[in-house]
Amino acid sequence: MSHLSTTLRIEAPATAVFDLIADPARSPEWQTLLVEMSDVAGRPGGVGSSFAGYYRVAGRKLAARFVVSAAERPALFQVNGATTGGWARWTTVIGPISESACDVRVDLEYELPGEIVGSLFGLLTGNRVEREFRRTYDNLRRVVEGEIHATAEQEGPATAGRSALNGAVRRYRPQPDGPDGDGGRLATG
Repeated sequence: MSHLSTTLRIEAPATAVFDLIADPARSPEWQTLLVEMSDVAGRPGGVGSSFAGYYRVAGRKLAARFVVSAAERPALFQVNGATTGGWARWTTVIGPISESACDVRVDLEYELPGEIVGSLFGLLTGNRVEREFRRTYDNLRRVVEGEIHATAEQEGPATAGRSALNGAVRRYRPQPDGPDGDGGRLATG
C-alpha cells in the first residue's frame, strides 16, 4: 500500500472547495492524471453516488470505479475506488479559516495493479504519481480561487458566493433522502 498526503491553504470559502471536489463532472478541470470521466450516478457529493474515472498511469489507461463513502458539506469528502488489481481511498478534510479561506488536507491511500508495480517502471510510476498528486492540488487551488476572484470582480463582493460558470447560488438544504435519512442535497437556484 502507498500513501500520499498534502495540506494546502485555499483563498476561497470551504463550500466552494467542497462543491468543486464533490462534482465528478468537474474533476478533469483539476485532476492531472485523469483522462476521462463517465457513468456518473447519483447527486454530486452524495453518499453512495458513484462515477468511473480513467487515469493515465505508466503509459496505460487505468479504469477505476469510485463510490462516495463519506460526505459532510463542507468539511469532509471521501471516495473509495477499485480497479482490476488495485484500489484507492481518497479523503479530503476541509477546515474553514474564515468566510473566504480554508485549509485542505488530502490523504490518498492506494495500491496500483501488480502489472504496473511489478514492472521496471514501478519506482518511476510511484514518483510520477506523487508529483502529479501535488500538481493536482495546485490545480484545485488555481481553479477554485480563479472562480471566486473572477466572480467577485464581475459581480462585486456581495455575490462572491455565486458560481463563476453559471451564476447559480449553491447552498445546502438538509433533508432526508435515503433510507437512513442521511440527508442533504446540493441545490442551485
